[in-house]
Amino acid sequence: MPPPPPSAPASHHLRLWWRRRGRAGAVGATFAVALLATALLLALSSYASIVFPASSGRRGPALVGLTLVRRASEKGALCLDGSAPGYHLQGGSGSGSRSWLIHLEGGGWCRNLKSCASRQRSMLGSSRYMEGQVEFTGILSDDKSQNPDFYNWNKVKIRYCDGASFSGDVKDELQNGTRFFFRGQRIWEAVMNELVVKGLRNAKQERDESTG
Repeated sequence: MPPPPPSAPASHHLRLWWRRRGRAGAVGATFAVALLATALLLALSSYASIVFPASSGRRGPALVGLTLVRRASEKGALCLDGSAPGYHLQGGSGSGSRSWLIHLEGGGWCRNLKSCASRQRSMLGSSRYMEGQVEFTGILSDDKSQNPDFYNWNKVKIRYCDGASFSGDVKDELQNGTRFFFRGQRIWEAVMNELVVKGLRNAKQERDESTG
């Protein structure tokens, strides 16, 4: 019986084992990295869904800028403190391009000189304190799903700053040594005259809305 072949040197077996282990280790390491990357992506996706929720597809309300009445002082159309009155206008479109909705801002009356003087330092008595832009929501919204009747009309919000619901026309400015301008009627006329030039003259439908 022939003698068995000499066994391979131990160093040879060690090299084979190391190569096999190296390949297995590389595969294992690759799998571990892939698993870690997947876990990281899932964690980031979960975090993003909390911090940045999916959009519902509905945009926010339109921001409409403040327009001050031109040459207000010449017209005598002034807020309680003597500043120019203002309004916000959003133009209509399509079937609503010749329809107008006019909203008169409310705020109650100032009933004595003390309360009127206090209003001179607020947006209810001075355009200096009015926001440069306001959100048009509700009946002023341009979102058809929220305002199906008037969404594409010309919409106006006339700011209230005369203290007497657009009804005063007092010529005397000094009251107990303090200057007041009770000119609500002139404010109304001045704003309407500007709107006529901006398209109100061509209106086929008009609706007035006021808040108390």
